[in-house]
Amino acid sequence: MADEPKKVYRGAGRAAFLAHVDAFRELLDAGHPLRAIYDDYAERLGIGYPQFTKYVGKFIRKEKDDGHQRKGGEQIAPASPSPASTGGAGGPTGGKSAPEPRPGAKRPGFEHNPNSGNNRDDLI
Repeated sequence: MADEPKKVYRGAGRAAFLAHVDAFRELLDAGHPLRAIYDDYAERLGIGYPQFTKYVGKFIRKEKDDGHQRKGGEQIAPASPSPASTGGAGGPTGGKSAPEPRPGAKRPGFEHNPNSGNNRDDLI
């Protein structure tokens, strides 16, 4: 039988990286280039250089999560209300300010109606 490839399980590269994370941290603190560290440990890790750099960022440098590519529409901070009009051009002149929105209340805005335009009166 020929040499059959050894089955690699999902997460094996991460486990190998985490096994050497202290050594990587010491080498980085000492000023070694990331590529040189990877070249020395590549055979033991079993992952590519791009994945190695992602793990360094995640587990060693702990890059700040700015929420730029957050999934599911999560928000870090609640939306701030728009500033109230001061009675200038086009604003209310009676001195009344807009009512304060309740926390968690839905702000007025665009609402999608999937049936819009389905009858003749909507198109005119």
